[in-house]
This record gives sequence, structure tokens and C-alpha cells, in this order.
Amino acid sequence: MDKEIVHSVLDKMGEVFNFKVIAGAVVGLVTYKYSILMIGFAVLLYIDIATKWVAISYAYLVEQGNEDPAFFDAVKGVNSARKARKINSYEMRKRSVSKLFVYMICFLMGAVFDLMSQATGANAQILQIVCGYLSMNEILSIIENLGDAGVKSMGRLYELLKRRGNK
Repeated sequence: MDKEIVHSVLDKMGEVFNFKVIAGAVVGLVTYKYSILMIGFAVLLYIDIATKWVAISYAYLVEQGNEDPAFFDAVKGVNSARKARKINSYEMRKRSVSKLFVYMICFLMGAVFDLMSQATGANAQILQIVCGYLSMNEILSIIENLGDAGVKSMGRLYELLKRRGNK
């Protein structure tokens, strides 16, 4: 019985093997130069999630009667906020995966467009614009989360960056 299952799985894996190899090669060719940017997006997204948790923890500490918790108290309070069900890991993970997926689509779109423009002798640099825009959104979200976590100077930095971005 176990052999039959293994053979069945191997057969199914082999059914679209050529497609998988070609798709993997295309993705590799398109993204090899830009893999550091993709990793950077993942890091920014992780920091965004972590700072969101700290902001939720800060609000929970305030709700519990601590009028002005220190930033590191909010960091240490993340587990308490999770136990109190203030932080929903499933919901945050679902949103984060969706956001990362959308970012990767935008990233690949920009990379493909840039490769197409380079093939014609142009230099569109669409990927640079896409990466700059998405990175700035993540950075603003992180700064906003830090402000919500009680880091007062981050609120001022957030407003400064927003004003600068509106020019």
C-alpha cells in the first residue's frame, strides 16, 4: 500500500514537471538580479508585522492601566497581548502573505518591463519606481506602528515623510 502511494505521488509530480522546470527557469532569469530586493521586501514586511504587534501590545498595556508604557515594556508585553487575544496571528499572517504576494506580482511586473525595455535599447527603470513606492509604503507603516507603540518622535517623522511625499 505504501509503495502505491509513493508511486502515485511521483507520477503526479512528473505530470507537469516540464512546466515546473520552465516556470522556475523563467522566474530565475527574471529575478536573479533582483533577489536582494525581494529579500528586502520580506524583511520590511517582517519588521512591519513585528512593530504592529508591539503597537497592539502597547495599546493593551494602556488598556490594563499602564498610562505610558516604555517601548521595551510593549515589546515584552507582546506575549501577554497574544494570550489576551488582542493579536490574531492567523489574521495577520493571512494579510501579510497576501501583501507579500501582491508585492511580488508588482515586483515581477516591473522586472519584466525593465527587461523588455532593455531588449529594445531603452532604460525605463520601472522596477526602481515600483520598489521605491512599495518600500516607502512599508517604511511609513513601520514608522506609524512605532508611533502607535509610544515612540513619540516617530509620529513627527511620519508626518514629515508624508508631507515630503505629497510634494
